[in-house]
Amino acid sequence: MDVELAQLRRTMSETYAPARTTLLDSHFARFTDRSFRPGDIAELYHENTKYTDHDGLALGESAGLFTDDPSIEYAQAAMVPDYEDRPLVDLPEPEALDVPIETVLKSRRSRRTHSTDGLSRSELGTLLGHALGVTGERSIAPSEDSFNAVTKRFRAYASGGALYPVEFYVAIGRAGEALSPGLYYYVPERHALRHLDAGEADSYTEPIDDCFATPAAVFDHTETSITLFMTGAFPRTTAKYGPRGYRFVLQESGYAGQNLLLVAEAMGLAAVPLASFYDDRVNDLLGIDGVNEAVIASMSIGHRPEET
Repeated sequence: MDVELAQLRRTMSETYAPARTTLLDSHFARFTDRSFRPGDIAELYHENTKYTDHDGLALGESAGLFTDDPSIEYAQAAMVPDYEDRPLVDLPEPEALDVPIETVLKSRRSRRTHSTDGLSRSELGTLLGHALGVTGERSIAPSEDSFNAVTKRFRAYASGGALYPVEFYVAIGRAGEALSPGLYYYVPERHALRHLDAGEADSYTEPIDDCFATPAAVFDHTETSITLFMTGAFPRTTAKYGPRGYRFVLQESGYAGQNLLLVAEAMGLAAVPLASFYDDRVNDLLGIDGVNEAVIASMSIGHRPEET
């Protein structure tokens, strides 16, 4: 049965429409309130993703399979990567970061003023490699034939069950050294990009800017180098953890996002996370359905403007 994507999105969201806020029911009053308002969809989400004794019994068997059944671990490790038919852009190995972690933590700020200079391929390799790349591995099926060997790889951030449901799309707004504008997909296992969509000769800023409601006075999306979109492939985690897995996907995007922010700070770059994106526009830009895989976070990263 063919179902229109727009209709599917409306059905999945249950056409939720929050009530209009009045002066008597101000955002400040909501900020100081310690309870959900009637009909708040956040309460529905929270209650349906709680882990209870009943859930423990219901999910124990399926969750146990992921832990105890070697065939599932094998299948997961041997999964074919997404977009394997798209052109591959190898990234240089990450350069060493020599800034003490306490310095990075103290100096990290959301920096909303970026220069129009693009990131080089080396800079992007350092950023993505340190923040999101593979940091360890374990052999699942050793083989004298390297083609048939299967290895489970672990990344630089925490993931529930090491399932890695968060995907990373890099929209390069302005050309950098050896990097053309366009849309890319980061493959941590290969430390490489898959080229999904080409932009104009020197800019991909307009498609990115159209995805955000951010006023230019707050942040100008046309002046940064890259915009990184994180999506959640929810079934990858809910298959093991049920509805609770939805929380794990959101938490994972936070872990990965903080890595990106700290590495960017250590590199002397400007980075700012921004949540004011139009979900359906981003999902359409990325070519995903917005239901089984959907955008959950974004951030913009670029060079800091030169000091004057």
